[in-house]
Amino acid sequence: MSFQQLLITEVSQQPEPLLREVWHYLNFLKSKANMEPHEQASVRPGFGSVPGIKLADDFEAPLEAFADYRP
Repeated sequence: MSFQQLLITEVSQQPEPLLREVWHYLNFLKSKANMEPHEQASVRPGFGSVPGIKLADDFEAPLEAFADYRP
C-alpha cells in the first residue's frame, strides 16, 4: 500500500472536526514550502546578543535585596 493510499484510508475514518484541522495544517505546510528562502525564519540570536547593550561590570554580583537568603 502506498503512503498516499495509507493517508486516504486513515483520513476517511476521521470525524469532521479533525479533518478540518488536518486541512488547516496541510495549508500551513504548503504555504511554508512556497515561502522564499529569505522569508523563512532564520536562526534567532541568542540571549545577550543585542548590539549596543552593555551589562554592568557587577552584573553577576549578589543583590543586596537577597542578603537575607544568602548563606
